[in-house]
Amino acid sequence: MEEKSTTDLQNNEINLSKQCLNCGTQLNGEYCHNCGQHVTDHAMTVKSFILNYLDNTYLWDNQHFKTIWRLISRPGLLTKEYVAGKYVSQVHPLKLIMFLLVVFLALFVFFGSDQAISTTMQDLTNDEAMFAKIQLDDISEDEAYLEKIKTSPRDTVNLIAPIILTKDHPSIIQSHQIIYSSEGDDIDQWIAIVPRVFIEEEIIKPDEDGNYRFNTEVGMAAEDIALIRSVWEQLTSLIMQYLPIILSLTAPFLAFSLYVVQYKSKRNFFTHFIFSMHYIAFVELMTIVIYVFYLILDPSLALLNLIFTTFSCIYFARSFRTVYETSWFRSITKAILANVIYYSICFLTLIVLLFIACIVVVAQSESIF
Repeated sequence: MEEKSTTDLQNNEINLSKQCLNCGTQLNGEYCHNCGQHVTDHAMTVKSFILNYLDNTYLWDNQHFKTIWRLISRPGLLTKEYVAGKYVSQVHPLKLIMFLLVVFLALFVFFGSDQAISTTMQDLTNDEAMFAKIQLDDISEDEAYLEKIKTSPRDTVNLIAPIILTKDHPSIIQSHQIIYSSEGDDIDQWIAIVPRVFIEEEIIKPDEDGNYRFNTEVGMAAEDIALIRSVWEQLTSLIMQYLPIILSLTAPFLAFSLYVVQYKSKRNFFTHFIFSMHYIAFVELMTIVIYVFYLILDPSLALLNLIFTTFSCIYFARSFRTVYETSWFRSITKAILANVIYYSICFLTLIVLLFIACIVVVAQSESIF
């Protein structure tokens, strides 16, 4: 009993003295004005220990969900309050972006990361129509192979490939009779007159039904497709590796776009920058929701794109109207113009990244050979 009383007395003395346990400064409130430590840190529980770790390591804050709800329900209000100096009532914009980014990457890693992207590119580059076009385009630029075609006998075969290729390369392949024609540039079935060297070198190969198709495993096109896939993998790997940096870079792009469309206003660049940070946070949140929706229901990509585009545009216009206090007409027109500028800059950045990836792949290929 005496030991317990002594402990209680010590705790009471600590509470009454209101001294910071970290630096000893006299306290006047819940936080030390000298070092910032919370007055209740000495009574830490397992729960508070974990939350403190998340806060310091993964940018966790107990205001995240409250801030996210206000981000969704009141477009533009967080930006307006933050610019007005109300910092404590909401999570720091960059902290919010990083939190949502961690959530998105966790979902992406656990439920199908770049596998979906790689599969999409694999399907695209395996497309017969695209492969046949690349194959014949490459052959038409190879003078040595064209000479071989001129001296090669001709054979008549049932060919499955876009019949439009006969218009692009009449000296290489000719159509004789259409068996089945699809719309656009899709695969057609027709009787074609082809150089025998195509069959001998398996440029075209018979399938189980005896119809010939372009062989995706041989020829110059196969090398081009391999290069496309390699560049794509390099690019996606680069984007995923530096995704936080890329997202941070897009905020100034959007801020600059807003500055351009609002150059007559008296708003400083900081307002546009905070607006862009909150909008990017909303885009990340929308991406998370749509990705979860995709995992559960597996809807069409066209539907997901429509939902994402619709909600993003509406949110941007509403936020613009709240922050810049303009009419609906001016908000919508300027929002459209700002997005055109923003996505143009992002597209140019993507082209630069693709160019860099191409240089890296070509340099690696030359070093191998």
